[in-house]
Amino acid sequence: MLLDTPGVYPKDLAPETIKEASREIRQSFGTTYGGNYKLQWEDGGPKTILIIKKPFDEKTDKTLIEVANWIHKTYPKANIVVEPDVADEFAEQLPFAYVIPDGKREEYTRVTDLVITLGGDGTILHTSSLFNSAVPPVISFSMGTLGFLLPYHINNYKSAIHKLMDNSHASLLLRMRLKCTLHGADGRRLQAKDGSGRINDLTVMNEVNLHRGRYPHLTSIGCFVDGHLITEAVADGLIVASPTGSTAYSLSAGGSIVHPSIQSLLLTPICPRSLSFRPVLLPPNATIQLKIGGKSRGPAEVSLDGKETFFLDKNEFLQVCMSPFPMPCVNRVHAGEDWIKDINDLLKWNQGFDNKQAMRHYMSE
Repeated sequence: MLLDTPGVYPKDLAPETIKEASREIRQSFGTTYGGNYKLQWEDGGPKTILIIKKPFDEKTDKTLIEVANWIHKTYPKANIVVEPDVADEFAEQLPFAYVIPDGKREEYTRVTDLVITLGGDGTILHTSSLFNSAVPPVISFSMGTLGFLLPYHINNYKSAIHKLMDNSHASLLLRMRLKCTLHGADGRRLQAKDGSGRINDLTVMNEVNLHRGRYPHLTSIGCFVDGHLITEAVADGLIVASPTGSTAYSLSAGGSIVHPSIQSLLLTPICPRSLSFRPVLLPPNATIQLKIGGKSRGPAEVSLDGKETFFLDKNEFLQVCMSPFPMPCVNRVHAGEDWIKDINDLLKWNQGFDNKQAMRHYMSE
């Protein structure tokens, strides 16, 4: 079933109705200091639930069918939405599911009240790519894999969703996202190579990566902050990461670990020629511009959260700033302890024998 077919929308989100601005979760400079926010539903809870699953995984396929049918039975008034390819694959098992066509992705923001992800951190990054503007609350379930963005295990999905739907024990961490724009040498926005028009604003959750790609030579990159040149980098590339992305590619390149509730932009070099070029932490109201130098021997590649590759030629540039649309992730009540567990369980951060003993009370929970 298509969610854009007349008559199948939730009553308060009819096709002719524009989603009210008050329903959008936005973020401004300094708004997330202090950590978590309480989630309070309007009008009795979410009416449209989008379920995103990890692809090509038999265990996740079975879990999707189980979770979707349980929600449909337990909350029959809720509309369940899946991606088009998932709806085609599981048409018999999920006859009640709706879809939003690929060409109308903006509808995800307009009609979705809650997102459930089944998989790992990559599934959450994919979910972020579906929402270029406002994102509804997202609750993520681990399928047994380790990840920094997975506060709930799938074995506990019934109790977690019950608490979430009933307005009890639900809190949100607004994970900051980044907005990236691509520009030509004249400052105008770049056009897509396939002739589809101007490349629009691009929203990413982890990082924007400008790198030499398939070319063997180092890339010369001019680094500007708020219009001021701070350095001319000669390196394999540069990473602009969000606090969430600080434990991804940026960390592997020597970047700092940043708590997800701290608004900041992390500029991390990838294998720089100068050993004195160290990572820099910048304020959230900064605008970073990375410009391909005239001395570069080839174009550079731009990748966003590990996908969506673009190319920049000499004197072309990209700009990155904080997006006003964060990723509102549902946490457990004591979510501050989740981050402590993550850096110790997953990264084994600074762990010697004494540290392991001290952290045992977290790891046993």
